[in-house]
Amino acid sequence: MQLRQICLCYLCILNNLEIGRTQEPTPEQTNPKPVQEFYVLASTHAAMSSGMFSGRGFKLTRRWYTWCLNATSYKYRTYDGSCNNVRNLGAAITAVPTLLKSEYADGMDSPRQYGEDGLPLPSARLVSTSVFPSAIELTNRTHMVMQWGQWVIHDLSAIPISTGANGTIKCCGPKGQPPPFINNRNCFPIEIPIHDRISKGRCMEFVRSLAATSRMGFTLKPRQQINIITSFIDASQIYGSGTIQTNGLRYGGYLLKTGLHGALPKAETQNCITRPNTTDYCQLAGDTRVNEQPALGVIHTFWVREHNRISQQLRVLKGNSSEEEIFQITRKIIAALQQIINYNEYLPIILGKDAHTWNLVSKVGRTAYNPALDPSVFNEFSTAAFRFGHSTIPDVLSFSDKAVKMRFLLHRPAECLNNCEGLMAGLAGLVGKKKKKALKKVDRNFVKEVTRFLFEAQASPGHKLDLAALNIQRGRDHGLAPYIKYRTFCGLPPVKGFDDEEALGPNVRDLALVYRSIADIDLFVGLLYEPVKGDASVGPTLKCLLGIQFFNLKFGDRFFFDTTDETLGFNDEQLASLRNMTLSKVMCHNSDLRELQLDVFTLPSKQNPTYTCQQLRSESIDLTLFA
Repeated sequence: MQLRQICLCYLCILNNLEIGRTQEPTPEQTNPKPVQEFYVLASTHAAMSSGMFSGRGFKLTRRWYTWCLNATSYKYRTYDGSCNNVRNLGAAITAVPTLLKSEYADGMDSPRQYGEDGLPLPSARLVSTSVFPSAIELTNRTHMVMQWGQWVIHDLSAIPISTGANGTIKCCGPKGQPPPFINNRNCFPIEIPIHDRISKGRCMEFVRSLAATSRMGFTLKPRQQINIITSFIDASQIYGSGTIQTNGLRYGGYLLKTGLHGALPKAETQNCITRPNTTDYCQLAGDTRVNEQPALGVIHTFWVREHNRISQQLRVLKGNSSEEEIFQITRKIIAALQQIINYNEYLPIILGKDAHTWNLVSKVGRTAYNPALDPSVFNEFSTAAFRFGHSTIPDVLSFSDKAVKMRFLLHRPAECLNNCEGLMAGLAGLVGKKKKKALKKVDRNFVKEVTRFLFEAQASPGHKLDLAALNIQRGRDHGLAPYIKYRTFCGLPPVKGFDDEEALGPNVRDLALVYRSIADIDLFVGLLYEPVKGDASVGPTLKCLLGIQFFNLKFGDRFFFDTTDETLGFNDEQLASLRNMTLSKVMCHNSDLRELQLDVFTLPSKQNPTYTCQQLRSESIDLTLFA
């Protein structure tokens, strides 16, 4: 089935979803309640597992899809994504739609917990240890592919988890034992098998995602989750998803705040791990997950530097313009670069030739906005499909002359603050004597750093999490339908059984070790078992789901960088100059790197030679075109 046909089917499904009957037409400013409390997901997972630091609760005011009657009056994007779409679809703090009808155990709220035969599904941890081995097969790509994927999802989706009245919810019993009964509807702990050594107990902490509510404060039925950031590729992880947050990242004029030597500024709240008696600090950015691991902090760093580099030049070129105008033009350029890199460099690697077939590559021509499309990030994308990158996470992060295990880098910003250029080179594969560090293949294999040692506290080992198990459990928490239903949705042949190697690869029989029926296979699991064909990096169902999402994000974005409306986008000369930029050029502009390959997502080779950064810097955006 062609992607455009799938998108049309998707629109038909959305028209029949419960979300269409529960959204309120009341403007947000006239109905500021209810206020809900939540925790940042990544920080709270670490806190729950190890007690390394305390998660800090936040509050949000629920927004409902409302009509934006003056949408055409906006010259620049709003920070929260409102008025991009006339119904505010894709705006921050709105409910998350699903492609297929949710399959909660009780039809409304309880997580998906039972198989086709009515018996309980296997433990998410048991599934992880049974079907996700730790073998490593390398590619000719760099770790930037993995890192850009994390960067993009932090621009698109942030689904928070619930909080209790007195802080982080604890779902496991004393000494990590399973509780005799669950008395908190937001608890959904993961059972750890008896002989599993990941923990001293038999219970892995897991708190459910925050439930979206109606205007009166009642949980929507069926249960829905909330995306607290904008769904658009608009650099919200740099600028934030709200006016107050953005203002806190600015000096007040056209520049973004920075620390010493162009590092990220210091955050007031402690949401990371710092070493005693050092100058370490928790970093501040447009997305609170910036401290999750140092390579992510590096991407944040050079994009903040790029904003300030461009805005300072525009300040000289546009001396009569206000500082606010310069800030907004720079923000518009930075958002365009995010889209250019994502659609022209990253997606062709992930989707192969279909990125061109589905008209996702934007190297020529212009994009006609389609107001009928819903640009919201759908649940299956954020909760399962785009988590495919977790299978490419390396066991060690290599930079400068170091190779550090991932478990010792999570939530620790020290290396980002002290070894920024080294980490940049490492992401580009330029490390060590051989100067090549390759990316792990997208497949069913996960390194033990994320399945056995995730968020392990050095001071008190024994309390760890499993990223693959968390992904499986999150899909069940959100009531995602089983994998086989998405194959049907994408027009692919049905899975014949646990011997169908055509559909699920040569290791399909391993799935029968834990699943009693192919109808029980979790979406996240099935997507990673599908064999990859052609020049893509992912299997057919995963390719389909990614294609639909990025199609909607392109053609459903009124401000997409090459829109036919030049008042919202750019003129032909500006557009040509912007399209000449690559991620490698941005990195060279904002670092002390001496050389870099033009395609930073692929290892250096005769086909992808390195250039001096001085040469790459000379091929920059012509900012005089924006004066």
